[in-house]
Formats: sequence, C-alpha cells, structure tokens
Amino acid sequence: MPLNQTPATIETLRERYDELCSRSQNLPYLFNLLPPLELDLDRGLSYLPSDFFSAASEDAPAADINKVAFMMALFGWQGHKHPRLGDQPQSVSCQACFRVLGLWIFKSKEVNEAGEEVSSPVVNCLDVVKEHREYCPWRNAASQNGQKATEKSGNHALAGWEIVLRVLKNEHYLRHGKETQISKTSKPATSDAASEVESILDDNEDTKSRDEKDKQRWARLRRVKSLFDTKSGKKVKRTENTEKPTT
Repeated sequence: MPLNQTPATIETLRERYDELCSRSQNLPYLFNLLPPLELDLDRGLSYLPSDFFSAASEDAPAADINKVAFMMALFGWQGHKHPRLGDQPQSVSCQACFRVLGLWIFKSKEVNEAGEEVSSPVVNCLDVVKEHREYCPWRNAASQNGQKATEKSGNHALAGWEIVLRVLKNEHYLRHGKETQISKTSKPATSDAASEVESILDDNEDTKSRDEKDKQRWARLRRVKSLFDTKSGKKVKRTENTEKPTT
C-alpha cells in the first residue's frame, strides 16, 4: 500500500474516519476494541493536523472526536459497501484483505448510564489487528514492505498501521519545527524541536544507509585517533633526545 506519501495517507485516513463516523450508532464501544499494547491512542491523536476533523459531519461539533472511529480507521477499517446492495451501516471492511466484519457481533448488548457493560457481546472483543487476514499489509510487515525488503531491514520493517502512525508523527514534528524556526529566527537552530525532527528523519533511513554512515563515522574516528597517536609518538622521541647524555 502507498502509505509513505503524507498528504494522501492523511486524506485516506480522514475518509475512513468519516465513513465510520457516519455509522457511529453501530460502532462498538471503546472498551470493546483490543488494540496493540504499544499503541498510545491519545498520542496518535495529538499528531493530527488541526484541520483533520473539519471534514467530519456538519452536525457533529469539531471537538467531538470519535475515538472508536479513529482507532478503527488507523488500522485500515472503513465503512463496508456491498457491490450490489450498497452501504452496509452495520458492517466494516478492509480494502486490502477484503475482510468484512459485522459490528453487532463485537458491540456490548447492554451498557448502563455510567458506561459500564451490563451484557457482553457475542465476541468478547474486536482485535483491530488480528481481525485482518494474516497476509494483510495492515497487519503483516512483510506484505507491506515486500519479503526481500523485510529481510534486509530486519526488525525495522513496519506494518501498515505503524507506517501511518510514523507518517503522522513525522509530519507533526516537521510542522512544529518550521513554526519554531519562524518564531525564533534570532536563535540558532539547536532547539529541542529541531533535534526531535532530526532524530525522526534519521528513523526513516533504511538499514543500508545507516550502516554506510556508521562506517564513515568509524573511519573518521580512526583517522583522528591516528593523528593523536602520531603526535604522541613525536613527543616521546623529542623527550628521549633531550635526555640523552652527552659524551
């Protein structure tokens, strides 16, 4: 999936979000969803552009963020549209692995006024990753990056949802870094924001590029070390010459 193009990635994420918001009455509750342990949903929301929710339904306030819709959109789920029957408000699907889920299976049957579950759903939880088929690029890093690329990059290969999060993070810090430079033109570009941007951009380098840079750094360090060793050797020789007794 072409997920590294920032504008297109953010736009399609928003489209999936809007589709899911349109069927918000049928979506499971937030506690019905099972995300990966490493996901920080609030942090992911903080990476979004300020106008991300402006395309949502006019009937809903801009500040009223549907976390369930956003989480499901982040993991590649969107409103399901049957080829012949049209929109299916009680279903979602993945356009990459063609998996279709009936939302009523995962939504708690009854919740009290305090938002606590009274009657559990048919299926205990909706695992937003594992409900994709095993080969799905939203779930499978090898499918998203290609088997050869995954073997070369090792543990650095990312599944589709991880790439979307990284794109949002990079775009957020790049935008924040530019704002910082404009407001602080009299200061050197060594701010924390600039350093953060640099570290994030470094994460985007592939393994081969990093290895080459490491080799260059080590080569420079060896040259510097050899210069110091040479100077040290010359000093020793001079000392020996001055201490040599005269005959």
